[in-house]
Amino acid sequence: MNALAKSIFIVAFPTLALVALIDCIWHVWTSGITLLHVSHFLTAVSIVFFFSRIFIKPIARTDSALIVYTFCIFLGCLLSFLVGNLQEEVEFRMTCAIFNMLLTISWVIYLVWYSFYQGRNAAQNIVLSIGNTLPLLSFENAGKHVITTECFAGTPTILIFYRGNWCPFCMAQIKEMVEHHEELTDRNINTVFISSQPHSFSENLDKKYPLDFQFLVDVEGKVAKKIDIFAENGLPFGFQIFGFKSDTILPTIIITDSNEKIVYTNQTDNYRMRPEPTELLKVIDANV
Repeated sequence: MNALAKSIFIVAFPTLALVALIDCIWHVWTSGITLLHVSHFLTAVSIVFFFSRIFIKPIARTDSALIVYTFCIFLGCLLSFLVGNLQEEVEFRMTCAIFNMLLTISWVIYLVWYSFYQGRNAAQNIVLSIGNTLPLLSFENAGKHVITTECFAGTPTILIFYRGNWCPFCMAQIKEMVEHHEELTDRNINTVFISSQPHSFSENLDKKYPLDFQFLVDVEGKVAKKIDIFAENGLPFGFQIFGFKSDTILPTIIITDSNEKIVYTNQTDNYRMRPEPTELLKVIDANV
């Protein structure tokens, strides 16, 4: 139920912000600019800009509190409730204040609830404990041929589990790794990207990045369940119409040495925070 609620929230929240922004622009157009509408605009446009930006120009990570956006949103909310005292001659429009309050509360919910994977604790994931041997895992490539982790034996490997092509943070993370392709190749590292999305989406990535990286599919999330990184209803509600499946994988990075021993894992509890490629290269240099 918690995952389904998140799936609905992440679609409803930006939609509400967009509606609020349109409402603000309409009233400015018809009634002129007031401090109330400036505050309304500041809150709504900050949220719309954030979500638009990450899809138009994906980024791999943000700070946890999104400080600049949070400041603008709270400032807009505060101004909307002070406007009655600051501009007494202007009619106070309750709809505007309600929009601002709802958006500010939703932003806080986004930061402290949606962004985090509640209950995820890397220390409790015994299977992925550093020093353990990675269990035999089985995937499929874009052509639906079975690929197992036995194929990577004898060579250090980075396994990057990502949510899907719909996730802008995941796409930015993959692009970053591609930009470090030569450094990974020089170190003789297998770089493998894995999601539970349909094969055609992984095939698109394979064609987009025709390198020696591999884009594999965890069919029905069987591997994700085996190593405890499965995310039920992790897909934003409604994205199913684009062909994606409702269940996804929690963003996870595993690095193994040539003996398939786990030397590093990143099991982030915040989907907006991912390790830099340079951090992964340092781990490789120190351990493999």
